[in-house]
Amino acid sequence: MKLLLISPNNPYNIFRAPDMFRIAGRFSKHMQVQSWAAFPGLNLAILAAITPPHVETKIVDEGVEAIDLDTDADLVGITAMTNMAPAAYKLADLFRQRGKKVVLGGVHVTVCPDEAQKHADAVVVGEAEPIWKELIADFERGELKPRYRPKQLFDMKGYGVPRRDLLRLDRYLFPSTLETGRGCPFDCEFCSVSRTAGRAYRFRPTEEVLADVDSLKNRWVFFVDDIINGHRQHALELFRALKGKGLLWAGQATVLIARDEELLQAAVDAGCRGLFIGFETFSSPTLKKLGKPDNWRERFFQACESLHKRRIAIWGGFVFGLDTDTLEGLQETVRLACEAKLEFAQFSRLTPLPGTAQWNQFQSEGRITDTDWSKFNFQHVVYKPRLMNADELNRSIREAWFEFYSVRRMAQRLGRLRPPITKGNLRLWALNMGINRIMRRFASSSGPVRTKEMPKSVFDTLDSPSN
Repeated sequence: MKLLLISPNNPYNIFRAPDMFRIAGRFSKHMQVQSWAAFPGLNLAILAAITPPHVETKIVDEGVEAIDLDTDADLVGITAMTNMAPAAYKLADLFRQRGKKVVLGGVHVTVCPDEAQKHADAVVVGEAEPIWKELIADFERGELKPRYRPKQLFDMKGYGVPRRDLLRLDRYLFPSTLETGRGCPFDCEFCSVSRTAGRAYRFRPTEEVLADVDSLKNRWVFFVDDIINGHRQHALELFRALKGKGLLWAGQATVLIARDEELLQAAVDAGCRGLFIGFETFSSPTLKKLGKPDNWRERFFQACESLHKRRIAIWGGFVFGLDTDTLEGLQETVRLACEAKLEFAQFSRLTPLPGTAQWNQFQSEGRITDTDWSKFNFQHVVYKPRLMNADELNRSIREAWFEFYSVRRMAQRLGRLRPPITKGNLRLWALNMGINRIMRRFASSSGPVRTKEMPKSVFDTLDSPSN
């Protein structure tokens, strides 16, 4: 049996730094500055690891390599987040036209299974790991069921080392990604994690994580856990176990880690060099709704100072378009992010993803204006904002990105790039300039962002007579 696992093109997982910063890669063996994408996904590599060994398995990430529609695979598995769903459906339809059996899964399929069922021979609702071997066995017997739904969440044990050997690791900026746990107890109304991965934490056994670490060739690691410090005791034990492993790593955390001296120091000792933190908003009425304190601005600067003191780079995540947001407030958010000297920032449009409380609210209020899933990528306004119109919100987002990643602001946040140039400073400038380049490509194109070196997406050939 031959199995093909596909991640459709996601034009928002790209990275191409300007050629002038090619030298930055020479300063760090851990960074592939001229890569085609930022991170490889782990979901398909994990499924490949638990696939029976007699099954010949291949993984294709369309973001870094082309898909062969005339594959000799017997079964095609396609995963999709919401913004990737149209691409996943197109691929599924094309493969089925060629007589292939197709199974669809992923976050979007989990929340919209009836929609996905129209394009597949089988869909997986929820995590695929608990039922994957059953699905493969059913297919081999010719008894593939139309729908698979695990009775419980995956316990995170025993899947071993993900099949990274099936990924084109040479085409990613940070090729080493690692998972230690799933789930999120926070129930943010605009987030789908707690609804698809559960509100209770589940953890891989530490010994399995360490074995996975030992298998990595690149020691710069990104932890894909939604909140690396969500369960304090587990995080502390994990960081202590990683100490001395020679890792340099980044991950996603809550701002609480900045106020926990013991945990923060353990993270640094384990090799922490960067954290993505969802600061979300400075809109006071909404802060209470998100469980944040009234003196959030003051604590924001204190947290940034604490992390910078330990030389941890900060990637701040901000959401624009909440019902309490004003244009003046959004401008202030950008100013505060620059004043705090965040190394990176992400300004996202509020996006009511299907399956979330935000989606249910906006739909009941008649505020959803577009259901083209490809636009549910945090880069389009697909609802009616309350205190501004869609054009004003789009303009504020554009101005935020261009302001934060302007050369003037980069010099303010990162320091001027002049002798003596340190490795760290050069890397930060290379990454910021890479984002600046991508941002300008997005601004000049309404379609998927691609570079001439990247393979064509299936969307580029859909009108071809051969398809």
